[in-house]
Amino acid sequence: MLAAGYLTLRPAPATAAGGPGGPAATTLTAVAARTVSAIRGVALAYVVLQVIIWHAFYAADVWRLAGPALAVASMAAVLAALWWHRAGWRLAIADPAVQVILALGLTWCLPPAMHGDSASWLYVSLASQVPVAAWFAPTGVSAPLVAATAAAYWAGAARGPAASSPAASAAMLAGLYVIAWWGLRMISRRAITADASLARADADAREQFVALSRSTERREHERLLHDTVLNTLTALARHAGGSTDVVLARCRHDVALMESMLGEASDLHDPAGQGDGGLSGCLDAVVSEWRARGLTVYLSQERELPGGGDQLPPIPATVAVAMARAVREALTNVATHAGTGQAWVRVSLIGHPPGTVQVTVRDAGAGFDPAGVDPDRLGLRRSILERAADWGGRAAISSAPGAGTVISLYWPASGPDEVAAPW
Repeated sequence: MLAAGYLTLRPAPATAAGGPGGPAATTLTAVAARTVSAIRGVALAYVVLQVIIWHAFYAADVWRLAGPALAVASMAAVLAALWWHRAGWRLAIADPAVQVILALGLTWCLPPAMHGDSASWLYVSLASQVPVAAWFAPTGVSAPLVAATAAAYWAGAARGPAASSPAASAAMLAGLYVIAWWGLRMISRRAITADASLARADADAREQFVALSRSTERREHERLLHDTVLNTLTALARHAGGSTDVVLARCRHDVALMESMLGEASDLHDPAGQGDGGLSGCLDAVVSEWRARGLTVYLSQERELPGGGDQLPPIPATVAVAMARAVREALTNVATHAGTGQAWVRVSLIGHPPGTVQVTVRDAGAGFDPAGVDPDRLGLRRSILERAADWGGRAAISSAPGAGTVISLYWPASGPDEVAAPW
């Protein structure tokens, strides 16, 4: 089979899962092509060397050079086709056909002393084309061609005066074909099995990724519902909404946020906002929102970072949005439970693990005992702790009655391998 003009292996029948185009089968084809190129290149050099050694024989009759010239031309054609990726199965058939012609003319293109000798350039040329036929031509065509080549060599060598053992040499050509054909068949079966296993693993990984993505998105929807609608309803129930205009503005903001989350242009899938500007922009929006609600929020960011830099490392938009929403929930808790009108938000870079981004929300309010929080309360557990874990980071809460609260969010910006590291 000719695929994209390139020399294609003739392996064992491919399975639907593995297919001949899998990475293992593709690698096997490339290795086989390089092996054939090396073999034919060495054989070409050997032909030229023997012509030089027997120059007197060929100088006596220049037409005797037609044999080695034809062999060199055939080898050069195979090498050129492999080099330019234009070798098809027709060339894999033409190559042994040329060898049949050479074998039949053995007596006029070889010195008499080399007739029937397996060290002659003709025999080396015949042997070097066996892998081409065995690996790249259809078995139903290559096997008869190689058999014809062996028979032609036997017949040609038997007519010479110095025939040593033409039958054994012909049998060796057939044996080389069987070994090459069977060896490729065994290796190709393993390649197909490997490709099938890889395809199944890829399918399983895709299914797991889809399931994880859907679960993460569902949990984020639930968190956002808590962070917006439930918090607004709770504030209204406690008569903490303020004037009608403030309540309406807060409801409009929550509706817009929910529409953005549920729409196709959700921030969670927005590729924009990479890097320091993305996180800073998200935090600025959250801080501005709470300042408009009457909470005094101080936002600061380290500019003298470790290593002499003045910017945070690149941060994916999904991580920036998740951290900002966790900060939003933390500020909601400050406004609702801390009994204070001030909070501090600080962005910094720490070195454990190296390159970790830290966002801290601190207040000097009433504080609480983290161990005594009702497990059914969703704010801290789902909107902060679980949200940070879903996006590859972690969160820590430090508080005590009368001592204020510090909520720290961490994301290891040094790479995805750091996400799985123990904290």
